[in-house]
Amino acid sequence: MKNLSIRIKLIIIFILIKILPLLFIAYIAYEGVLKLDTYLNKSTTFLYNQSKEIIINTANASIEDSIKNLDKKSQDSLEKISYQIANQVAEFLYERDKDLIFLSKLDLNQKILDSFYESKNKDITIHSEYYYDETNTYKSKEEFKSIERDKKTATLKDNEKEFNYIDPINYRTKNIPIYKERYHFLI
Repeated sequence: MKNLSIRIKLIIIFILIKILPLLFIAYIAYEGVLKLDTYLNKSTTFLYNQSKEIIINTANASIEDSIKNLDKKSQDSLEKISYQIANQVAEFLYERDKDLIFLSKLDLNQKILDSFYESKNKDITIHSEYYYDETNTYKSKEEFKSIERDKKTATLKDNEKEFNYIDPINYRTKNIPIYKERYHFLI
């Protein structure tokens, strides 16, 4: 070191004082970046898995709620239809009771019975033949014709967003007598 010039000595001192600490700081920073990268990867993976679990749980809860609500709505709809059918059957039977009470109060003869029998008719729906197609779906051989309506939009402002329009189907009907048999009285 004694043979070196001052300039070289200053350069060596500069390197020792400035460059080596800078390299040491760079090494520490590099190690810090590696540790930060490991921490961020672990943290991101943990947050991703936690978010995924929350989303899956929320989706499953929503699906279960939707299924319950749809089941309830279907049950309510079926109960309503069953109630309507039961009321229609009851009304039909009450009308037949009234017919019997009416007939019991009359002085019966063949002409009255014939005219009563002919006046008591109802329309029934005539179904075509049904079959299963290749996809195992129940199909009719007859094409049903819908009755086209003039207005196909919602009349109420509240119904404009979700308006379900279905044309009514024109089913074939037949008028048949209510009473299957008629008795001829010999008076």
